[in-house]
Order: sequence, then structure tokens, then C-alpha cells
Amino acid sequence: MKSLNVDLHPIVKKAQRAIALTRTPGYHFCGNFFDFVYDQASPQHSVVHIDTEPQNTDRDQSVHLVLLAILADMGLATGIRFGLDDRTRLATVSLSLQLTGARPTGRVQAVTNTQGHLQGAKGSQGVSLTHIKSDDTLIAVGYGAFMILPVPNGASLPAVPWVEKKAPADPPLDLQTLTDDEKWILSRVKTSIEHCQETGDDFAMHFLNFHPYPQERGAYCEVLNGPHVANRVGHVQGGVILALGMVTANAALGDEWMLSGVSATYISPGEGEAIHAQSKIIHQGRMTAVVQTSIYNKTGRQALEVLSTHARRASTT
Repeated sequence: MKSLNVDLHPIVKKAQRAIALTRTPGYHFCGNFFDFVYDQASPQHSVVHIDTEPQNTDRDQSVHLVLLAILADMGLATGIRFGLDDRTRLATVSLSLQLTGARPTGRVQAVTNTQGHLQGAKGSQGVSLTHIKSDDTLIAVGYGAFMILPVPNGASLPAVPWVEKKAPADPPLDLQTLTDDEKWILSRVKTSIEHCQETGDDFAMHFLNFHPYPQERGAYCEVLNGPHVANRVGHVQGGVILALGMVTANAALGDEWMLSGVSATYISPGEGEAIHAQSKIIHQGRMTAVVQTSIYNKTGRQALEVLSTHARRASTT
């Protein structure tokens, strides 16, 4: 990133817009900031996209793997969520992705079709299939299952406001009226920009505090919960938890390996002050590898179990 007055940086302007948009109830800061846009939405079919923008990209100017995980989760859930009563919410039950290895550049879309609901179950559980594409290039195929649950404590949740109408491009924001959470987010954005200008690190990784470190045949990463990653009920957003599992699994193997597929089972909400991921290499051959990653809340309660497959990059021997 080119050095400049951080207050004028386009990512700061994007964060300010997201703060203003998040003041309209129904959509979390993460969705507004990384700018996941709903192009189509119905109970049967949906299209959600993200563009290649500075806050979304890695060092080779592709949409970051972290953002692909969030896009998959949001895309798969959209049709199932559409039209639900405001006293219900969705909880991700399982999510699987098979990646093609193609670079996600330009506009990346999750084109999703709802497959119906689980038959014979006591609770209502919707199933969906998505194709993540960059123009006409297939980036990944994903499957997801989502349980429809009541909102905790009998509360109600407003619908996402930008599904049936477009979010304003330049909503007004008086910086003198920022709440403590909004000030914290903006400070974190600026600190992350300054860090990345000095180091060349990916903005999304630093902003989300994704700093996995390798261990013997594994890796570990801890992420603080907060308004920058929380969903509408204060839990770490489901796609963010999945992304944490994916990047920690990658760290266990190193740069010579690429993620090829992931299968995740959601066990409990990502709640509390922090969550942490522990990866363990199950298999590492000449061409393929398998990593098991478990994600826990600060209390020790497991939130997610991830099994991922990896392929050795063609550029390595």
C-alpha cells in the first residue's frame, strides 16, 4: 500500500461509510465494510457479490481467501433467510467448499440455489448449493445447511436493509457522534493500514487479527471477538470462523501448499471475548495433505470442526 495521510486512505473512507450504514439495523459492520452486495434474492435463488477493492485483496490483488469464506457463508444463507420472520435467525450447521485454484479477481459472485429443507427433522433446516465465480471462471463450489432458530431472549432482528434496495454510496456520518465501538473500529482500521504500509501484509488478515503461527505438525491462532467481526447477535460471524479455520490450516503446512477443499461442522456459536483455532496435520504426502482444525471459545467450548485438503503447489518440487 502506498504511504499517505491515513485519514485520507480509501479504506478509511470505506470504514466510515460502513459505520454509517451499520447504524441502519439489520446488517453487521463486516458485511458493510467488505461490501457484500445482494444482486438478487428470493427463497429459491440468490446472487451476492464482492468486488476487488483495497480492503478485500491479498498481495497479488485477488479477493482474499478470508473474504471468499465469508462470501460463501453469506451466499449460501441468503435464499434460506429470505422472508423469515423477524423473530428468527439462521445458524450455520455445516459448510463445504471445493476450490478450483483459479484467481478470484474483479467481481466475484456467489450464485446460489436453495435445495429445499431437511425432511423428517424436528427443526427446520435449509440446504443450499452455490457456485462462486469470477466473471465466467469457476472459483469454488459450496454446499451449506442452516438451522432456523428463534432469536435469543425473544428479541426481534430487522431484515438486512440492502437486499431489496441498494445501500447509499455516501451516507452522512458526523465523526463527532461516533460511539465507543465505532471509534474502536476506526482506530483498528487506521492501525492496520499503517502496519500494512510498513510490512506489505494483507489488510484483511491484520484487521481481523488473523496471525496464525506454525507449531510442530500444526498451527495456532487466536482472534478477539468484537464489533468488527460480530454478527447481528454478537457472535463471531460464521464465515469469519470458517476463514479462521482455513488460514490456520494453511499455516500448518506453509506456502508450498494450497487449500483445495474444506468441510466444516458448526458446533456452537463463536461467542465470548475470543476464539482460537488449533490445526493438526493428519497427512502430508508428496502431492496432497489433510489438516484437522478445531476452533474453541475462550471457555473451552468447541465452536467449529474443520477438515481441509491441500495440494502441493506446482511451483515447488
